[in-house]
Amino acid sequence: MTGTSRSSVPLSRNRRNRRIRIVAAALAFSALAATASMANAQTLENERTRDIREQQDQIGDDTLANLAELNALQSDIEDLLNAYDTLLAARDRADEDVEATKRNLEEAEKQQARTGEQITALEADIAETRLLLQESAIRAFISYQGPNSEQTALSSDPWQHERTQTLHNFANRSTEDILDELRGQLSELDVLREQSARYVAEVEQLRNDALERQDRFDTALARERYALDGLHTRQHSLAHRALALEATATALAAELEEEQRLIAAAIAAAERRARGITVPPGAPVDLVDVWGILVNTAIEENVRGLLTELEADGFSVGGSGYRTNARQIELRKEHCGTSEFAIYEMSSSACSPPTARPGFSRHEFGLAIDFTWEGRLIRSRDTAVYQAIARIAENYGLYNLPSEPWHWSDTGG
Repeated sequence: MTGTSRSSVPLSRNRRNRRIRIVAAALAFSALAATASMANAQTLENERTRDIREQQDQIGDDTLANLAELNALQSDIEDLLNAYDTLLAARDRADEDVEATKRNLEEAEKQQARTGEQITALEADIAETRLLLQESAIRAFISYQGPNSEQTALSSDPWQHERTQTLHNFANRSTEDILDELRGQLSELDVLREQSARYVAEVEQLRNDALERQDRFDTALARERYALDGLHTRQHSLAHRALALEATATALAAELEEEQRLIAAAIAAAERRARGITVPPGAPVDLVDVWGILVNTAIEENVRGLLTELEADGFSVGGSGYRTNARQIELRKEHCGTSEFAIYEMSSSACSPPTARPGFSRHEFGLAIDFTWEGRLIRSRDTAVYQAIARIAENYGLYNLPSEPWHWSDTGG
């Protein structure tokens, strides 16, 4: 398409900076050694990919070692869990024993209380027996003929008769019988006291045994729990390490893929430089092959400088430059219509996509290039490759057509 009034001649020397001169010198060397460039690219591939693959191998070895350690740790955890379960079962049984001990303790305490009651009752009986012994001395007093029962019963004290009768009966018992009873009561008291002491000791022993057993199991469980927590901590650490190794491996794979892409692009560019393009006979302008793009000799140095700097930035772009008038007519038929008017008269903006009229396209003069990246037209201004071109193209006298991100020419048309 026709554009503004920008000049179609190369940049003057006073607009080229030092960087451009360095790039131009590199271009001259590159043009003389295209085959060497391919070899260098292949050598670069070997060096870079070898380093990345060595890192990948190391990551693989680390991953396998980490996996083996995880498996071993998992086995240890299973063993410890089994031991922990066994200990829990033992503790449950111990809890049952403790409950039984508590029941025994309660029963022993009850028995101790009953024995205490028996001792108290026996002590009361002994006191009464001693009282009877003391009162045996009055037997003589009551052995005389006292008032008859009828007189006693009719006396002013109705209980006097009962007391007198009791003393009379007691007087008839021998002192030896009372002493024998007292001895038996005292012996029984000793037995009960010994039994009470045994119950007290038994209760205390049961209580101490229960507490000691509970403490042992609590200590063992705490120790197993601590060991298990330690193993889980190691397991989590190894799991995080595995994730980190996986992320590193993924990053290396992406890096390797990017390196291989860049190297492939460099090799492709070297091949283009080595292969060259045949200049069609009878072209209306002087044409030259610049890294596989056929352009007007007037912008040869500009295009070569642009391509070299882009490649130094990691972008090995391709593209199409010169286009014959016949090819322009074919494009007008495809984009505008097949009538004479559509081919030769219709405004370029009325075509889809916009297409310059035959004889007016900068491509027909070898002064425009449709740039490609990885074999496809650069259709978006949001891509890194477009932004790289846009950043430096004006330094080489090339400008973009606003409606077509891929189209650059000496006038922007």
